[in-house]
Amino acid sequence: MKQQYLRLFSFLIGLTFIVSGILFTFVNDYKKYKKDQLDKEIKIAEEIDSVYDKFYDKEKELNTLRDELTEEITEFSLYFQQMPKNYDNIISKIDEYEKMIIDIDDTSSYLKDACKKRYSVSDANDLCDAYYINLEKSINLFIGDIQFFNSKIDEYNEWIITENESVITFVKYEKLDEYEIKKYKEYVDLNEDKTYLGKSNK
Repeated sequence: MKQQYLRLFSFLIGLTFIVSGILFTFVNDYKKYKKDQLDKEIKIAEEIDSVYDKFYDKEKELNTLRDELTEEITEFSLYFQQMPKNYDNIISKIDEYEKMIIDIDDTSSYLKDACKKRYSVSDANDLCDAYYINLEKSINLFIGDIQFFNSKIDEYNEWIITENESVITFVKYEKLDEYEIKKYKEYVDLNEDKTYLGKSNK
């Protein structure tokens, strides 16, 4: 009888050691996996930080250019008679504006991919949120600015119909073309929150 108990006891001790060994291995593997994941996220967070710095600098340049250009567009459209003379100059500046937005989008393409997920490193999430907000706002402001510019071109083109038919006019005005957007033709909602930051409500 004692031998049976001893065998059972030995079996239970052995089983306990085996289960403990399996659990120990599993816990260690899980800890290593979590550490590897965290190390990976820290590297991604560092890259997000580095790319965001470049993105932010370009955004500041863009905002300065936009402030200057929107003022110029307003001045450009004040006097219809002057618009043909200043048209080529304003179009070249709008081209520069669009190129800068495309460049910002291209420069930050890493963020577009990396920011599709959330991270345990909160700084990375904050930068991703700021990235989406700023890029969405910039693209939508650009679209609104072009719509405003094109509305002024439309007003001018309507004005020249009457002006060119006038018997006392000494100048024949040529029709001006609207600005053709190359890439961003519609308002964007990059973070899919059903709001369009920077979109004009007019």
